[in-house]
Amino acid sequence: MTTFHPITLRFCDNKTMLVGSVAEAATALGQQWPDKTRLSYQAAARLVALAVDGTCSQRPAFDALTRAASEQGLLVRKPRSRANEWLDAASP
Repeated sequence: MTTFHPITLRFCDNKTMLVGSVAEAATALGQQWPDKTRLSYQAAARLVALAVDGTCSQRPAFDALTRAASEQGLLVRKPRSRANEWLDAASP
């Protein structure tokens, strides 16, 4: 079982990876990213390393990875489920 709601990343070499823990986030940061010099990537790498060491909370580290991936276009967005559409339609 994963620690967080898993996200899917698609890297520059077109490989995909499902990331749901800080350990998997550390592996993902070692893959091919468009720009590893961007501040968001650097912040994510620093926070994930600290979280793996246990000196940082895991949530901010995972959120930083998600932000960096989104900024660089690596985050694979899944379409909303039919159930969500039904719930939205039923809401006032």
